[in-house]
Amino acid sequence: MSKAKSFFKKVGCIFISPEITNDGRSLNLFYKYFLGGIFVRLLFMPFFFQRDLLSTYQRAADTVFNGNIGSDFQQLITNIIHSVYFLLSKTLFPFINSYKDILLNQDTWVSWVEFVKSDNIFLILAVFKFLYFLFDIACIFVIMRLFYDGDARKKLRIFKYWMFNPIVIFVLYLFARHDIIGLFVTLLAFLLAKKKRKYWAVLVLAIAVAIRFFPIMVLPILIIYLAEKKKDYIIMLAIGLSGLVAIEAVSYVAFGKSVIFSLLNAEHFNYIISSKLELIVHDRIFIFLVVYTVLILSFIKLKNKSFDFLMSYCAMVYLLYVALSYFHPQYLLWSVPFVLYIAGRQKNMYYFQWVQFAFLAIVFIYWGDLITKFLFASFDHRFFIYLPGPIPLINRFYDPAKFVNIFRSIFTGVSLWMVYLIYLYNKKITRENELADKTGL
Repeated sequence: MSKAKSFFKKVGCIFISPEITNDGRSLNLFYKYFLGGIFVRLLFMPFFFQRDLLSTYQRAADTVFNGNIGSDFQQLITNIIHSVYFLLSKTLFPFINSYKDILLNQDTWVSWVEFVKSDNIFLILAVFKFLYFLFDIACIFVIMRLFYDGDARKKLRIFKYWMFNPIVIFVLYLFARHDIIGLFVTLLAFLLAKKKRKYWAVLVLAIAVAIRFFPIMVLPILIIYLAEKKKDYIIMLAIGLSGLVAIEAVSYVAFGKSVIFSLLNAEHFNYIISSKLELIVHDRIFIFLVVYTVLILSFIKLKNKSFDFLMSYCAMVYLLYVALSYFHPQYLLWSVPFVLYIAGRQKNMYYFQWVQFAFLAIVFIYWGDLITKFLFASFDHRFFIYLPGPIPLINRFYDPAKFVNIFRSIFTGVSLWMVYLIYLYNKKITRENELADKTGL
C-alpha cells in the first residue's frame, strides 16, 4: 500500500506539481476543481456544436476513406491529427462507419441536416469533441508546470480559473473548434522557454505555427526574450519560420499549392488588417499592425525581460488583436492562458474574461443562425431550423448591425482596459525590480 501511495505521489508531482501534491488541503481542492470542471465539460460535450466541427471531420473522413491527405492543405497537420483520431475512433466505435455517406457528402446543407437528425448524434458529438477534451486537460497540466513555482495557492487559482473558464468551455464544447491543439503545442514551447531551452522552445513554437498560424504573433516576443547574443536572433528566427517553410514546401511539392500565399489572400489574414485609417488615394494605416509594432519595440526596450513580462506581453498581443480586428469567437481562446497568468496575482483579470464573454455572446449575432440557434439543432433540428433567428427579431425594433456594434464596441473597451491593467502590472514589476537593484536585494 505504501509503495502504491508513493508511486501515485510521484506521478502527482510530475503531472500536477509538488507544491499541491505535498499539501493535503491543496490536493483536496485540486480534486474538487478537477472533478467539477470535468462534470461541466461532460455536461456540454454530447449536445452542442457549430457547423465547422462537421467540416473538420468531413475533411478527416475524406483523408481516411478516400486517401486525400490534402483535403485541408492550409491546416495539413491539424487534418492529419483529426484523420488519425477519426481512424482510431471508427475502429473503436463501429457505428461511426454508418456516417460515411454523410461525412463524404459535398452538399454542406444536406450533410448538416442528415448529421443533426441522425440517431447517434449525441454519441458521435461526444466522440468528436473528446479529442479536444484530451488537449484541454493536457493544456492545464502544462500550465500547472509553467506558472508560479513554489506557490500552491496561485497554481490552484489558475487551475480553477481554467477549469471553469467560460471561453475555454464555449470554444471547445459548444462552438467545438480545434484551436486547443495549436495552443497546447504553444504552451509546451513556453515551458521549454522557461527552462531556457531556447532553440527547442523556438522549434516547438515553429511546429505550433505550422499547426495554427496564431503563434506567429508571439514568435518575435519569444525570440527577444530568449536571445542572448546577436547570432541568436538570426538562428532563432530561421528556426521559428522553419515550420511554416516546411509546410509550404510539402504543400507545393505534394499538392502544387502555396500555403503562405493562400493564407495571405484568404479572408483570415484580412481580419488582421481589417481595422484601418484611410489617408489619401491608396494610402492607409492598419491599426493592429501599428499597435503590434509599438508593443514589440517596447518589449525590446525592457532592461529585465523576465518571464512575467513575457507572459504579460503575449496576453496584450492577443487581447489587442481581438480588440482592434475582426475575429472569430475561437480566436479569443489564445489569450486565455496568458491572461490567467496575470489573474494569478490580479483576480479581476479573470472576472474581466467573464465580462468579455458576456458581450461576446451578443456579438455572436454577427454570424447569424450558424452560431446562435443552430448550436442547439441536435436536440430538435426541425424546431431550431424554423425557429426565428435573433437578427429578424432585433430588426423589428432596431437596426441589427448597430445593435451588435454597440456591444462590439463595449467588448473592445473591456479588452483595451485589460491591456491597460496589464500595463500597470508591468509598471509595478519594473518598479519592484528597480528598487531591488538599488537596495542590492
